Amino acid sequence: MNFLVYCLLPAASVASAASPVLSVFGHKVPDTDTVTAALVYAWELNARNISATAYRLGELNPETDFVLKRLGVKVPPLLTDVSAKDAVAVVDTNNPQELPEGILKASIHSIVDHHKLSGLSNAEPLEVDMRPLCSATSILYARAKLRGLTPTKDVAGLMLAGILSDSLEFRSPTTTELDKIHAAELGKLASLDVHEFAEGMLEAKANVDHLSPSELIMMDTKIFNIGGKKLRVSVMETTKAAGPLAKKAELVIAMKKLSQEEKLDDVLFFVVDILKEAATFISSSPTATKLV
Repeated sequence: MNFLVYCLLPAASVASAASPVLSVFGHKVPDTDTVTAALVYAWELNARNISATAYRLGELNPETDFVLKRLGVKVPPLLTDVSAKDAVAVVDTNNPQELPEGILKASIHSIVDHHKLSGLSNAEPLEVDMRPLCSATSILYARAKLRGLTPTKDVAGLMLAGILSDSLEFRSPTTTELDKIHAAELGKLASLDVHEFAEGMLEAKANVDHLSPSELIMMDTKIFNIGGKKLRVSVMETTKAAGPLAKKAELVIAMKKLSQEEKLDDVLFFVVDILKEAATFISSSPTATKLV
């Protein structure tokens, strides 16, 4: 059976009576790395005879949708919350604010992440693999190599997509030489031209004309507490920055509305021109401008 099909089977069809099926997921407002990492980690766990099912915590963005369709991989089911003692594995985050409300009551089996420590705790010891690589899937590929697990073409494609997305095709300062080596190896395993695949992803990422200002703000966003203020920081990475920047007035209105609805001090929105490697900051208040 194809491992990715196995990872997406309903829990009852893969679990034994003796061990619960692990629910594997990343952060809310999922990006490409968090979705692909969940699928890949579920593949790894099942290869280790640990029953696991991959999930997502929100709707796919255009880039992730492109990746899954390009690779012929089924979209993982939506998970809305977890209950006390649910067995879970977390990827691409260790921040409780980015996870389901019930996460602190769940039984966390493991965490695979490339971000700084952000406060996720568990009542029992757990496996944690955190490394300074550009993406969670880059870590997962390193783990697979160490265990002697050879990714199938679709799994290799998912790993490659996570690396290319989070590194902006190696433009991000978080990119390491090891990430580049991983990408080259994965391109061969997936039978994909790395640059061509990355171009397709960037083109899909820029395809946002159909999205409302509110949807643009919520496409890649996280909440932070900085200097005693609760802030939502949103980022849009695109090769076509002119489109969203032309909607600046509508974006500011949507930002102010969101700030009121979520009782935030401010919303900060950055439009990143990937090709020019430059960012434009859009603020909804003078306070936000002072914080940047």
